[in-house]
Order: sequence, then structure tokens, then C-alpha cells
Amino acid sequence: MSDTFKDLSAASSVPAMSESGRRIDEALRLFPLENLQYLDRESAIRCQTILGHGSRFGMWETPDAMIGRKQFRSSQCVDLRKRLKNFIPGATISTISLPSLDALLDEGVLWMTRYALLLRIGPSGMNKGNGRSLDVTMIATRLYAIVPQILAKGILRSLELDSREYEVFVRYLTSNAVRELNNIDKAIGVEFRRMRMLADQMLWRDALLKADISITTNPKGEAVMPAAQSISIPYPPIPDDYLAEMGPRILWLVRDLAPNLLSMFESIPELFSDILFIPGSNHKKAKAARLGPQLSQYNWRDRNGEAIIAPPFPLKLGRKLNGRDPYAWPPRYWENMSILAVTLQAAHLWVALLGMGGRISEISSLKRDCIDWARDGKPFANGKTFKLSANFAGTDRDWPAPEILVQALAQQARLVSAWERIARLVKGLSQEDNEMLVFDGEHLWASLGAGQNDPESQLMSFGQALQKLAERTGLTPKPGGKNLHPHRFRKTIARLVGIAIVDSPRVLMKLFGHKDIAMTLGYILTDKALQVEIDQVARELRIMRCQEVIEDMHTALHTPDASKFGGHGGGAAPFITEAVKTHEEELHRTGQLWDANSSYELSVILTGNGQYFRMTRPGVVCLKESREAGPCTCDSTCINRIEEKTARRDVRKVIPVLIDEGKRALVENQLLLVADKVQQINEEILRFDDIKEEFVNHPDVVLLREAVE
Repeated sequence: MSDTFKDLSAASSVPAMSESGRRIDEALRLFPLENLQYLDRESAIRCQTILGHGSRFGMWETPDAMIGRKQFRSSQCVDLRKRLKNFIPGATISTISLPSLDALLDEGVLWMTRYALLLRIGPSGMNKGNGRSLDVTMIATRLYAIVPQILAKGILRSLELDSREYEVFVRYLTSNAVRELNNIDKAIGVEFRRMRMLADQMLWRDALLKADISITTNPKGEAVMPAAQSISIPYPPIPDDYLAEMGPRILWLVRDLAPNLLSMFESIPELFSDILFIPGSNHKKAKAARLGPQLSQYNWRDRNGEAIIAPPFPLKLGRKLNGRDPYAWPPRYWENMSILAVTLQAAHLWVALLGMGGRISEISSLKRDCIDWARDGKPFANGKTFKLSANFAGTDRDWPAPEILVQALAQQARLVSAWERIARLVKGLSQEDNEMLVFDGEHLWASLGAGQNDPESQLMSFGQALQKLAERTGLTPKPGGKNLHPHRFRKTIARLVGIAIVDSPRVLMKLFGHKDIAMTLGYILTDKALQVEIDQVARELRIMRCQEVIEDMHTALHTPDASKFGGHGGGAAPFITEAVKTHEEELHRTGQLWDANSSYELSVILTGNGQYFRMTRPGVVCLKESREAGPCTCDSTCINRIEEKTARRDVRKVIPVLIDEGKRALVENQLLLVADKVQQINEEILRFDDIKEEFVNHPDVVLLREAVE
């Protein structure tokens, strides 16, 4: 992320600036700018805490130490909920039920918190502050007086509409409401323009719609507004940190807990065989009498044979009923086993969605015998694809199956079959008839759980299953502020592969396992629809990387004593700096100022709309076209090479190490080794001009160089 995005305005230049910069760096590392608009409540609080604005939801704090002076109490701590409620008419509040009002206010407070975080670390400045984040006092002022008025109007408008998009308020404001707000305070109009600017950069999703010049005008009256159109927000990828948290939970459920559960589920029909089940009765006591002793004596063990004393994460097994602890381990009741069955199925579904990258129609088409083996011994999953098929019944499709996917699908087949037998037994079918006269179904995903659920029926609510999985494993069901949904997995895979293409395949190696990477990529890269998304993500990432370099260089041009080329190096750095100067001069000739869009436009040009600017190794970017690019054999003087400033720290650390190793080799008279160290030192000091000036005539470097000349 560019330094421009991280900098506070000049008004915030106080002794604690370095601490503030560290906080911003940490926040950006955990919460990328484009994800702030989707943060859930917990993530928003965490980001707010990191930035030093308090850890209470709905309370935006600005300590005096942050600005170096005393301030009004209203700016020190803004009660977002109170300020928002203050601008909603009492007559309106009286017509809303208390639970509905609380939910609406909570939604509004989360909206304001996300917006405040974006103002704090995003390119939210305008005019002279273009590309910079807002001053902390300015943010507090707007949260107190400006933003609540806008949001309150949006809430009133949302109450008028029969339906609207979740957490979207400003977009649906009428022109009359906008005019009324602008007449109250000109600063409100500025805020509307700021939201629109951030929306144009894909950093904020709730802004006034752009003016439509196609509006028809009635000569007898006012302009006739066209009918409102529903605007859908696409499913975003699942955040990386969320995947990192959920991954170990899924693997533990599938690899460690599942064998225990399957063994128990498959033994239940025999345990219940002497119960005379009557349709319509749940026989709760009879089931508990037979299942209780079995559960109390069962030895729960992981894949290594070690006793499972407790799950390695909060695992909800039941409801808080009659004083029971819903997280108590081991499971003791029928309800616990039912919930664990639902949780395990959702874990299997998670593996299938992430391991196959299929659409939900394709995943739901899988049968219990879907795993097969090719002639070379590699497993694959059989299913059907529907979206691009002209065949009404779908077209057969094969997916390469990594080891974890094979295990998950095989276990899922056992899970559904076991619960079908249990369901038929509870419906009144005898154990003998259950085994001899009834065949198992074909569907792989079943409607498991208590109540009206029936394992003999196909699962319908896949999204709800994933959301319940998150809740029961201690995570939010709305990572990034949007509910878990099967299609988010395709977006996630597209993003991960895009990162792997642009940066390194190690991202996917860690996700799928080194043995499975070729197989997984083999499928992904043959999926034409997914390939388009991957290419788009890869292009966007290259443009973003180039934009960061451009912003750094532009800032360096206008900042006294700034690092040369914005801290970057390489033979291409002077040429990109010259391109920045030329582009800015062209803007000035047309009466425009440099802004965030300027760097984006230039990055699109320099990267050929995302075709170039490829990372050849960590910290090194190549500007050649893809058809010209090959194994990188150049050095830092190459005119197609950029040394990213992120590599500066490593270069500074490695040069003293190389010098020490060279001196040690010189003492031992190992001249070949000394020559090798000198060559490495020369390569490293060429990467950045200021580091070169520091070390090129360093006495130890000169000593080593003279020893091998």
C-alpha cells in the first residue's frame, strides 16, 4: 500500500507520528483498503483498536495525545449511536418497534465505523489533500456533525422503501433529500462528493448514484425520474485472514473428529433397534437411555491416536438449555450428536467448494459414489455442470480430487447413509427392514438436523449451512461484512490463483498442499469461466502494484528530503519518474490537479492494462511484455527492472552479513569464497542508489574488493 495512503495530513505531524504510522501499517496489513467497506463488527472494532481510537463498538475516541493538544469533549469521544439517533425524528422512532430500531441503529453504527476507518487510512482527502487520509480531528468533527445527518436521512428513506440492499443508505436518497441536506451545511455536499470519489475507486459501496443525463423532461413540470433499478453487490472473495482461521478448524473436523462421529452414527441403528418408534413421537427418553451410556464410555481420539480432551477451538455442541454449557466436551446428548452431524457435513462442503472451485449446482450434483480413479491411479470426482451446458440435464464433468477432497467426500457419503438409516428407524421402519428392504439414496448432501429436517431429502440451504458452520466454530458468518455463500469460494479461488500468478505459487501450495498443487491448478486453469475471473484479478493486482510505485514516486517529487524515486530502485525507476512528471504536466495544461485517479490512469498505461509489471521474484518487478518475459538474468541496471522499496530492509541486513563472511574467508585465505562474497555485495548495493552510496566506498568493501583484484 502506498505511503500516500498511510500518511496523515500535515496537521497531524506530532511527536507520536512514528507510532501512528506503525499503527496504520499494521491496520493496512490486516485489513486492506478495499475490504474496509465489508468489515463485520468484530473486525471493525479490531481495526479501530489498532488505530488507537478505542475498543468500544460505537464509540469513536480521539485521545489528546494523538493530536498533541486539548480538544472539545465532543471530539474526544463520539457516541455514534447517540449522534445518529439524535437526527432521527422522535415521531419516526415512536413508530418502530424497539428490536427493529436497535437493529437499524446497530447497522448504522457499523456503517459509520467502516466509513471512519476508511477516512482514517484511505485516500479520502480532496483538493490540496488529494490522495491523503483525513486529519483525525476532521474525522471526529464529521462523525459528530456531518455523517449522522446523512445517514439519518438514509435510514428514513430505507424505512419508506419496501426493500433495499443490506447496509446501503445513501444510494437511495432522493434529490429533494440531497438538496435539503446541502442547504443545511455545505460540508454535507463535500461529504457526498467524498463518498462518490471513494466509490469510484471501489473502496466504498454506498454513495449517491452518478447523474443520468438521459432523464426525460416534461415541459410542464419537473424532470421525470426513471424507475429505480436494483443494484446488486457482487459476492466478494473470503478474506485471507478468515481462511487462515477457518482452515485449521475444517481440517480438525474432517481429519480428527469425523472418524469418531462416523463410527458412532453407524452404531446408532443397532442401539435403537429395540425401541418401538411411533411416528409423531420423539422418544427422547428412550434415545437418551441408550445413547447416554455409549457416549459417556466412548474414547474420543484424533488421527494420531491421542485422546481428544477438548476441541482446539470453541465448538458449539448444543443450546444453552437447563443450565447446560453448549460448549461442554465431550458430547453427552442426542442434540449434541445431531448438531455435530450438521457441522461435519458443512465442513465437508467447505472442502468441496474450495477444493473443486465448482458452482453450487455442480457441487450439489455429486453422488455418493462420485469418487473414481483414472488409469494412472489419480482420483477424480464425477458430477455435472449446468450453467454452460445446452443439455437440460447438465453435462458430465470430472474434477481432479486432492487427497483431502477424497477423504471429505468419502466421509460425507458415510455420514448421509448413516443418518438415512437413523431417520428411517425413527419413522417406524424396523432395523431388519431398514437393512434388507430399503436402498440408500444417491444425494450426497442431506437435510440433517433436528425439527423438520429429513436426511432422506436433498440439502437446499447451502449458504445457511456454511453460516452455521462459522457460528458453531467461533467465527463470524459474515467475513468481510457479507454472508458466507458458495459463490464466494469461486471468487476466493480466482483471487488466490491471481495472487499466485502475479506473486508466487507458494500461496496455493500452502492452501492445497504441495502434492496437490499441480492437480488443483490443472482443473482451475481449464475452467474457462473461472479463467476469465483469474485473469481479471491478476490484471487488477498488477495495476495496483504499479499504482503504488507511481504514488510513491509522485510523493517523492513533491516532498523535500524524500527518498529518491520514492524509495524504489532499479533501472526503470528514472523512466517511471519521468512518466509521472510528464503526466502531471499534461494534467496542469488542462487545468486539472493530480489525484488518485491520475495514478490509476498512468498505471493502466504503463502496465498495458495489467499485462506487464510482473513480479519475477520477491521485491523485483519486470516491465517487459509477457511474450518477451523469460527467466530473469539481468541486474538492477536493467531498464525494465524495478526494485520495490519493500526489499530495502533485507538489502540493508544482508550486506553486513556478506561483509562479515567475506572478511572471515579472507582471514582463512579462501580467495574464491571472498570473490563470491564481493560479487554478491556488488549486486546488492546496486539495487538502491542511497545504499550504494553508503557501502560502495565502505572500508571493508574496498578491502575485500582489492583482495580479489
